[in-house]
Amino acid sequence: MVIQSLLHMQKKPKATRKKKAIDPCPVCDKDLYLDNKYTEKIGLIDEYDKLIGWVCPHCDSEFDTEDHLVRIIGSSGQRGEA
Repeated sequence: MVIQSLLHMQKKPKATRKKKAIDPCPVCDKDLYLDNKYTEKIGLIDEYDKLIGWVCPHCDSEFDTEDHLVRIIGSSGQRGEA
């Protein structure tokens, strides 16, 4: 004879869906959006204080102002030109 436990079992929560990134990094796909006024992107300026690009704070990849990849830094710290 088999005796079953009548303890209340809670259901496992459904798999939480990953929130879609508003402003993802093209390389590491991490969300760079903070709010309507700020971003996590690190701006790059030239010697004349003109914005020339940005860097992702998560993967250290460098982009121009049109989000084209300029440099990518690998996990070993080696830089590569795009």
